[in-house]
Amino acid sequence: MRRSTTKSAKLFRESLEFMTGGVHSNYRYREPHPIYFSHAKGAYVWDIDGNKYVDCNCNMGTCILGHAHPKVIRAVRRQLESGLTNGLESQLSIRVAERLHDMIPCAEIVKFCNTGTEAVMHAVQIARSCSGKDRIAKLEGGYDGTYDDVFVSTHPTLEDAGPADNPANVPSTSGLGECSKKTVIVPFNNIEDTTRIIREHRDELAAIIMEPVMFNAGCVLPDLEYLKAMRELTNDLDIILIFDEIITGFRMAPGGAQEYYGIVPDMSTLAKAIANGFPLAAVVGKREIMNVTDPKTGKSTFNGTYNGHQISLAAADATLAELKTGRIQRQLHDASDWLGKHFEETASKVGASAVMQGIAGKFQVYFVNEKPHDYRAAMSADSEKYAAYYKSMLEAGILINRPTTSHQGLTSAHTRNDLDAIITGMKKALESSKR
Repeated sequence: MRRSTTKSAKLFRESLEFMTGGVHSNYRYREPHPIYFSHAKGAYVWDIDGNKYVDCNCNMGTCILGHAHPKVIRAVRRQLESGLTNGLESQLSIRVAERLHDMIPCAEIVKFCNTGTEAVMHAVQIARSCSGKDRIAKLEGGYDGTYDDVFVSTHPTLEDAGPADNPANVPSTSGLGECSKKTVIVPFNNIEDTTRIIREHRDELAAIIMEPVMFNAGCVLPDLEYLKAMRELTNDLDIILIFDEIITGFRMAPGGAQEYYGIVPDMSTLAKAIANGFPLAAVVGKREIMNVTDPKTGKSTFNGTYNGHQISLAAADATLAELKTGRIQRQLHDASDWLGKHFEETASKVGASAVMQGIAGKFQVYFVNEKPHDYRAAMSADSEKYAAYYKSMLEAGILINRPTTSHQGLTSAHTRNDLDAIITGMKKALESSKR
């Protein structure tokens, strides 16, 4: 039965008078029009046409506890009585910083900001200030926000990407500054070529920034030996290693991917799940590096009117209290493992050439024969089959992201009944993809 989205279509037409594409984040644009939501609760969202969806978008992974989690909402309501923000620090900002210090292995020092892109911007500036070097390196296919230095080679076409052993620097948008051309691109899970490229630029590189799990390519898992090699290489060459844990943070383990894999970077950027949907980010790292932001003795500034916003901190305080024990993370790992097992069985019964890769409640389906090992393998998935799969999932009431290399997700609010509904939707979607 086809779902009506008449009201969304009407709202889209009206929005075009004063919004490009009817959206404030271009990622939300969908053909033939975006979906406009009415409300959300737990594992579900409702659009303005009254359609209910099992939410596997989860605000790109921010709502790790589910929408409108009661403890988070109560904490925010209490904080509203004390004011939003006033340009001063508070006991709350210290308490939440201490939580991060206790949870994240590399978090000797904590500095709050507001978005993942902003956190990456600060982290790069700090690395340059600390090292005295100018260039940075990042992963091919890795997404570290829209800051000029890192918004390159996030989704290059295979035609533009250059040789696999020496990836090209491909702008991800027009309008980037000249600094973006200096960023060095390295291939994920390829120790030999990454090592060679980094060594070639050793005297110029302030830092390498990398997602420990490549969720920007859907869900491409790391070889542990690759992460170990990156830690050893950067130590050897005196290059700062930054883990972009915007997505992996708090999801893989209370201490993020660095705790889960046992590889401790010099710095890390955090956001998304930190406050269960409220805007908050942080840059954390080793004291000798982060001390360059000391307002009295440091040489790198760290400013922001909304840094440490009290409402977001109240949400983070409640969220981190739930995440610190590891119970939520175990639940998410179990859920994605269950989903992966049942997807494999379903794909086999349907006879679909598709695989699912997932971890810690994140997952993606690829129309390929083998689970992708790097960005280029993920990009080789059949996009036409995925388009049919996506459309069928939406009709089945399962809200997922449209791009082939996007990541889907679960929250602690998703029940076994929700997982059953997702598998049922996947079965129909796999059948649609075959047609």
